[in-house]
Amino acid sequence: MDVTLWATLDEQAGAPRGDLLVHWFRTAIDFFFSGEAKELTDSYAVVTESMSGGRDLRLKDIRQNWPALAAELRSHPFYASAGFHATSVDEDEWVDDVGRIGSSHEGRGGSHTGLSAALKAGDRIGDPEFCARLVDFLGTALDGADPVFARVDHLNFHNTTDLEAALRRPQRRSLRESRTHLRGYSWVTGVPGELAARLGGARRLAATGAFHAVRELPGGGLLLQATETLAGYDDRAMREVFRALAPVLAPGIPGDDPARPNLRVVFEDASGV
Repeated sequence: MDVTLWATLDEQAGAPRGDLLVHWFRTAIDFFFSGEAKELTDSYAVVTESMSGGRDLRLKDIRQNWPALAAELRSHPFYASAGFHATSVDEDEWVDDVGRIGSSHEGRGGSHTGLSAALKAGDRIGDPEFCARLVDFLGTALDGADPVFARVDHLNFHNTTDLEAALRRPQRRSLRESRTHLRGYSWVTGVPGELAARLGGARRLAATGAFHAVRELPGGGLLLQATETLAGYDDRAMREVFRALAPVLAPGIPGDDPARPNLRVVFEDASGV
C-alpha cells in the first residue's frame, strides 16, 4: 500500500459518528475494493468495542457479511479495521493486505474519530482519472460531515500529520485546537468550515492559484486539491499550498524529526507569512 486517505471527525460532525463510519467504510468498499481482481478476492474485519476491552468481532468476507459489520460500526466502536488481500490456498501462509479501511477513537475520551483508507496505487498516482477518483471518494465519504481535517498522502502511514511532527505538537492539543489551527497540508487537504471562512471561502482560495480544484463539502468545509495528480505534488506546489493556508496554520518553526526523515513541510513559521 502506498496511498493513504485520512479524515478526522469531532462532536460537531453534523451526523451521528456511527452513521458516518458506516458511510466511510461502505464508500471505500464501493470505490476501491469492489472489483474482481485476484488481490481483492479475500477480506476480513476486526472490531473492538471499547478501549477497556469489551466485545470483539472478527469476520471474513466483509462483502458477504456487510450487514453484521455495518451494525457494529454504527455503535461507534473504539477501533475497526477491514483488510483486502488475495486468497491463499494455505491457511498458515501470510498474505499482505493490498487495501485497508479503518477507524479509531482519538483524543481524550474519544473526543475525535480518525478515519482512514489505504490502497496500492503504484504508477496510478500519475493518472489524472485515478487521482480524481481519490478526491471524489473523499467528497462522497464525507457527505453529511463537517470534518475537522482530511488529507491524501503518498508513502505516509502516520495518523499524525507531517506538520504536527515537525512542530512537535502533541496530538491531543492538535485535535483540541483543530477548528482553530489547521492540522497540516497535503496533496489534498480538508479544511473545516470555520477555517475556510477565515481564509475567505472557496472563491478566495481558488483565486490564489495554489489549487487545481476547490470542492465544497455539503456538510461544511472544503477539499483543496493542490495539483491534478498526486505525482505532480512537488515542492513548488507544496510551498504554494503552505502560503495559501498559512493564516490558519499553527505558528512555530518546523524542525526535523529523526523518526520521520521525509517530512513534506515548508520549514518556515506560518505566522510570518
